[in-house]
Amino acid sequence: MSDRAIRSIAILGGGIVGLSAAAAFARALPQLAITVIETPPDPAALADRLPGSTSAIHRFHASIGLEEQALLRAGAAVPRLGLRFRNWPAGAETWYHVHGEHGAAAGKVAFHQLWARARREGRADAWHLYAAAGVLAEAGKFAHPQPDTPLAAFDYALRLEPGRYRETLATLADRLGVTRRSGTFGSAEQREDGAVAALLLVDGQRIAADLYLDASGPAAPLANLMSQGFEDWGSMLPYHHVEIGEGPASAADPNDTIIGGAQGWQFASPLGARTFLGSVHASPATIDAHSVAIRPGRRSEPWCRNVLALGDAAVALDPLHWPNLHLAQSGIARAIELLPGRDCHPVEIAEYNRRARAEAEQMRDFQVLHYLRTGANTEVPHSLAAMLEQFERRGRFVHQDEDSLLEEVWISALFGLGVLPRDIDPLAAAVPADSAAAGMAGMRSQLARLPAGLPSFGDYLARGGAPAPPRSC
Repeated sequence: MSDRAIRSIAILGGGIVGLSAAAAFARALPQLAITVIETPPDPAALADRLPGSTSAIHRFHASIGLEEQALLRAGAAVPRLGLRFRNWPAGAETWYHVHGEHGAAAGKVAFHQLWARARREGRADAWHLYAAAGVLAEAGKFAHPQPDTPLAAFDYALRLEPGRYRETLATLADRLGVTRRSGTFGSAEQREDGAVAALLLVDGQRIAADLYLDASGPAAPLANLMSQGFEDWGSMLPYHHVEIGEGPASAADPNDTIIGGAQGWQFASPLGARTFLGSVHASPATIDAHSVAIRPGRRSEPWCRNVLALGDAAVALDPLHWPNLHLAQSGIARAIELLPGRDCHPVEIAEYNRRARAEAEQMRDFQVLHYLRTGANTEVPHSLAAMLEQFERRGRFVHQDEDSLLEEVWISALFGLGVLPRDIDPLAAAVPADSAAAGMAGMRSQLARLPAGLPSFGDYLARGGAPAPPRSC
């Protein structure tokens, strides 16, 4: 190990985010001494409390050596194909947001361009019905992707049981040699240069490390000690309160359900033994332990000197499309990729902060897009306005650097929300409309036959599912 290399890390917060960081650093850099301070849970830490993830969670799990089948057996997770949007926008038909390929390109012409023309002409079904995942989602069926079959080109996320998922991560961290201890943050010793020398816990414990991660939730006492700069997105994201509850077990469903309303929206996420429920509003109906206030925005400098804020300590968004844990685990992977020396040189941490900002802003724009289409009173970020101008003109989507949402994720949302280009791309216009429509009809017919040979989602889970194929890190 270089004499400048980071030798030890202390993580404030023993929830899902903190333990994800511990496992990831321990797996990638086994020579590090890692200590997790399991502080009292913050009820406002949505990344630690909510069941949602994106399909990127598989890459994170592969990087830490966590197998999907182990999660399924432990009751810590079940697959989730997509999000079922009802009344979003108001009065619209139900649509499904799923991951994976939709249709097939015609040479150099993207399928979404051909679909947009056919949709305007009344010759195309809903966008999700040209994707294997969309057809299965609507039929309530599921199968893991199978190479060299029509089921090869789709992806899925995981629906997490937060308590059991945390236990699984804790077991993994223990196996990787991470030290866990309980405690409550009191204060911090700081060096002359302003960096942290040690954490001082209420019970008198002193914990020194080279690098400190604040994964304690939005209160972020350690990160706030270093910098309180915050970019407020309240004018762009209209809903600042989440009511969290649960109901009895519901029928097995490969989708979460999102229901739009005049004053906010609701979600339901079946978790086997219970159904995770929530509503998102501008102001809470009641103030109690189930109500979480959100201040939408991001920490201006998530990495400041030798302190890195992760999860809700770094960025606050509502649960739409489950960005909370996704951004936390993405930030962990980025920190490992860009890990500096013990001096935490400003040039190195500035690059982390640049990338973190770009990713968070893209996720913000993705949420604002949904609210804009409902007619909510929202300020439109310049970056989103520029993207919409390009797409609404000729269906062209320019994917931005550091956007962890794939192009297909954006296009599925745009079409599901009813955004269609005004004009046809010249390359698409060169494809005869009748020929394109016939090809689309053939795709649609082939995909429509997929659900008939598959078990229901409930039966699939009862059988234990099929092993997921290996994922690259």
